[in-house]
Amino acid sequence: MFEGIWLPIVTPMRHGEVDIDALQALTEHYVNEGVDGLVALSTTGEAALLDEVERAAVLQAVTDVAAQRVPVLAGIGGSDTRAFVREMNRLEHWDVAGFLVSAPAYVCPDQRGVAWHFEQIARATARPIVLYDVPHRTGVAIEAQTVCELADIGNIVAIKACVRERFDALGGLPIAMLCGSDEAFLDCLNAGGTGGILAGAHVCGDLLRDVLALAKAARHEAAADLFKRFVPVLRLLFAAPNPSAIKAMLALEGRLSHETRMPIASASPALITRLEIARAALDDLRAELAQNA
Repeated sequence: MFEGIWLPIVTPMRHGEVDIDALQALTEHYVNEGVDGLVALSTTGEAALLDEVERAAVLQAVTDVAAQRVPVLAGIGGSDTRAFVREMNRLEHWDVAGFLVSAPAYVCPDQRGVAWHFEQIARATARPIVLYDVPHRTGVAIEAQTVCELADIGNIVAIKACVRERFDALGGLPIAMLCGSDEAFLDCLNAGGTGGILAGAHVCGDLLRDVLALAKAARHEAAADLFKRFVPVLRLLFAAPNPSAIKAMLALEGRLSHETRMPIASASPALITRLEIARAALDDLRAELAQNA
């Protein structure tokens, strides 16, 4: 199950509140577009800035619309392992396919502490756990040896890997590797990755699926040629704190408001102008690909 292109879906906002109608419309759109899975309450979904009631409302909205047509992971983060377990137990009320779980942030444990953290979480649920290695946010890495040890736990099944330098080590382990760094997607696939949990799939999901299909068919030169055509757009989507640029791009399509929740500021006018140019370039690329198909 943990392969293909998964979308860490944004949380639309309007006048400071979660826009449930927009979220449900967005979920329906991406399910119909063919995403392989959804992640609610992700970093891209601004989960750290949502209160308990809002997180429940978001997960309810996404799972109601997905309705088992695609699997839905729920993201869990924080610093205290006990709070992780409490949140996970609360979110098990909904029809989730598992949990995307980060290492504890800010406290910076050693690898023994990181392993203990995930062991407690895995033992508290029968549902699958996807490890989330994102040290630039948490302050601590999940080292390959720790992942290897955790892979012996039956419901730890995959890792969202965000550090390019560790792809090769993680790709050889008995656990699925999903890329979490959009511009490093092809490197992850070449190292044995099975897909990605990619915020850029809001904008380039079809193109990312094409790259994945070419890589799986061992058409590596074609995959590289296609990827380099739109990787500048992926980089632009992270030119401001995530998910500002993604929301701005979706706002250009009329799918939601560009509003984010402070302290994440919305995209600047200058960035929006660059996104408009990027959107036109993507349209041109798709037209070219269709003509050559």
